Amino acid sequence: MDKEKIIKTLIESRPRIIVELRQVIAKNKFDYRTFGTSIENYLFDIAILILKEKKLITDSNQFKRAKDKNEFPDLTIKTSPAMALEAKAGNKSKLSDGKWESCKNSANDLGTLNSWDKKLTEFNGDNIFFVFIEYNFTDQIEEIVDVKIEPFYKFIGMNRVGLLSYREKDGNLRPKDFDEDSPIKTFDQFMSLLKKTDIYRSKRIIKKHKARIKSLS
Repeated sequence: MDKEKIIKTLIESRPRIIVELRQVIAKNKFDYRTFGTSIENYLFDIAILILKEKKLITDSNQFKRAKDKNEFPDLTIKTSPAMALEAKAGNKSKLSDGKWESCKNSANDLGTLNSWDKKLTEFNGDNIFFVFIEYNFTDQIEEIVDVKIEPFYKFIGMNRVGLLSYREKDGNLRPKDFDEDSPIKTFDQFMSLLKKTDIYRSKRIIKKHKARIKSLS
């Protein structure tokens, strides 16, 4: 199987994927709290069907779907080397003080700093892609806005100090704003930033622990 052709086909099929996901919404009832994870199964049903129609997948043994959301990736295509497709979904609306308002960033979990070593060892950075569903879901609106398919690092944001955007308490990486150009252009740039960000976070945590201990003494 040809990895480049598979990705090219999926990217070119984005208009169809969007249309079919909108049809799914029209035929089913979703809850805004769980929509992001619920729609992902339909996404990969559509993606696999497209690849089968294009004869890029000809046998069920050529791919593997995750048994649940705790398993990475959501879809493995058994090219050589294997390719990982992971679904992410971000709501462009958020509920704030009982009112819906638009937002620039859905703050998705894009994997912890520590988890990426294992993923990269298994798949290599050039073989991991995110399929990111941008949607608008409130108590009155259910809308697929866009579907973007790119290397995983293209979706990761950067913070004010020029490192990867992350949540300090657990090291979860955070995405760039929806309409922002990707600040990370290459896999090598991501790897350099990953190491620097991990060191920076560790130093901040140590510093805070020292300050806490000092305040208690």
